[in-house]
Amino acid sequence: MMTGLWEMRCSFLQGNIMKCLFLTSSPGYGHTRAAEAIDMVLRCRYPGIETEYLDITNLMDRQVSDAIQDGYLRMTAEQPALYQKLYDMDKDIYRQLAGKIPADQNLIDFLDEQQRRFFPEVAERARFCQLASYKSLDSALLNTLINSVCNRNKIPAGRLLTQGLLALIYNILAARLRKFVSEYEPDFLIVTQMYPNALLSHSIKKGLIKQPVIGVLTDYGVHGVWVRDTTSVYCVSHEEAAEELHQQGIAEERIKVTGIPLVPAFSNIPTQSQARAYLDLNSGPTVLITGGQCGIGVMDAVKQLLNDDRHQYQILVAAGSNTAAIDDLQQLAKRYHNRFKLYGWCKDISHLICAADIVIGKPGGLTLSETLACGRPFIATCCLGGQEAHNVQFLQAKKVGLQAELDQLPKVLDDLFSNPELLRNMKRNAYQLGRPDAARAVVAELENILRQDDEMYIEPTSAFGL
Repeated sequence: MMTGLWEMRCSFLQGNIMKCLFLTSSPGYGHTRAAEAIDMVLRCRYPGIETEYLDITNLMDRQVSDAIQDGYLRMTAEQPALYQKLYDMDKDIYRQLAGKIPADQNLIDFLDEQQRRFFPEVAERARFCQLASYKSLDSALLNTLINSVCNRNKIPAGRLLTQGLLALIYNILAARLRKFVSEYEPDFLIVTQMYPNALLSHSIKKGLIKQPVIGVLTDYGVHGVWVRDTTSVYCVSHEEAAEELHQQGIAEERIKVTGIPLVPAFSNIPTQSQARAYLDLNSGPTVLITGGQCGIGVMDAVKQLLNDDRHQYQILVAAGSNTAAIDDLQQLAKRYHNRFKLYGWCKDISHLICAADIVIGKPGGLTLSETLACGRPFIATCCLGGQEAHNVQFLQAKKVGLQAELDQLPKVLDDLFSNPELLRNMKRNAYQLGRPDAARAVVAELENILRQDDEMYIEPTSAFGL
């Protein structure tokens, strides 16, 4: 590892541009937002640095990428139990996907439906065991894998075919990623999602990628796919996550508790009165509803609160333009303009969070970190399971939030607002857990790696302040 770092610093001394490659993955926007927060600090510290982003789904054919991302979202919404098994790396599910045992009918039905949605011509021919023509290698591989899982007993040597396909798909994606890294020639890589971290591993072990890799976990739990002995340093959200990573075999000196990276605005948040004045809001009990850029669960939560006859909460909503019910939300904002304010989704929502007393919504890692940095409790009303289940467990264990079904939301809010002492304690706990300077901490850990060779280390040209 030191050879690559030494070369990086020599390159910088010789006047060449230092380059950083961020690796992320869709769907979900938290991984990219974390990368952007680190990017902002790097650019402040090293104005001449060049940064590049690669979403690994862009390594695939567009149709295949869309099918996989849509499948993820559809599975979390329609088949949460199946998604949880996949996330938990349930042995039976992975044996089914590897062709070792016949697939359960619900998995077959899901894969069959997804194939019909995105590859209808292939699905139709597969019904009659006819050969199909494919638009790309990726399409051929994915559809052959689906057919081999769903029709294991009808395909000669179906089990061996499925296992071979999985290995081939992994090797092809790893080779494409290696080619991208080789052509871009970054000095170091920062990875904010577990799958690109896993794809890098084989190439690093073979010595084909020599740059240091910084793994930045953007949730409050640790998935086993993250665990690689090829990752130089792991930056995690909190102490419990560090211990969990250590228990899975990562040396303590390679684990750093930095928090989840946030944009610099969260290091200088306004007071609640300042935020409300800035947004032209009144001083009554206020809640912020957010569902991420896709606005998952926002409309249902808004309806629950607007239909609550006992309370007239001031309702703020941060919803992206691709929120499914955006038109309906706009109509409600006009109808209830005195108490319902609709805002577009944005990367910096610190004023909205600070203006609220409580934040409600989908418990993504970045959203929780932003909420804690502003000292606000969080009510999770739309948990997709998987990594979000870890986040909810963290909220509840630290007494800074809870999970509630949508029909329970009015009562939960009533309980909190009618108990000012409880609400104050939750806000205090949240503020103490917040790590608004996490992005700076990640960059500091990167610089610690560079300082291992003091002779080559160059002091940054600007201070941390942004």
